[in-house]
Amino acid sequence: MTKQERLKLMSEVPFFQDLDDLKRDQLADSEDYFQSFKEGEYIICQGETETPIYILLKGKAIVTRNQNPNSELAKLKYGSVFGSVSLAESALRQTNVVAQNEVLVFRIEEDLIESFDEKTNKIFNRLRRQVLVERLERLTLIIADLKSEIELLTTEDGDETTEFDWDF
Repeated sequence: MTKQERLKLMSEVPFFQDLDDLKRDQLADSEDYFQSFKEGEYIICQGETETPIYILLKGKAIVTRNQNPNSELAKLKYGSVFGSVSLAESALRQTNVVAQNEVLVFRIEEDLIESFDEKTNKIFNRLRRQVLVERLERLTLIIADLKSEIELLTTEDGDETTEFDWDF
């Protein structure tokens, strides 16, 4: 893949749009930051200790867990950012990310982050916060839906003795 093709793929992703032309050009120069995966390949494996953050530039991927591999927790598409929790907490990966078709990602390692100037670091930190807020909002909606379903089921059964503490 040429540098121009990489720049084109990067052009619509908010993180890269916020960078100045020189920084975007420098990132596109290094093929090391770009990684390809074939359909069915694992981009992230649950339990691993690697900490890169990924930005999906081409293709689609799904998020699963080993405990229920046939259940898709999320679908990732162009521009999706994933892997951010592991870098923030240096924790084991909690999910798998599997390529649905041919995938190209931009891989952000810790050493790349450390090389960022102050402006780029602010842009990157804003991206991480945005990703975490979006996930929290999505989880809040899921919890609200589950709460409604549980309340509906307990009401239908006539068993209103079960109390749930929904404050968290």
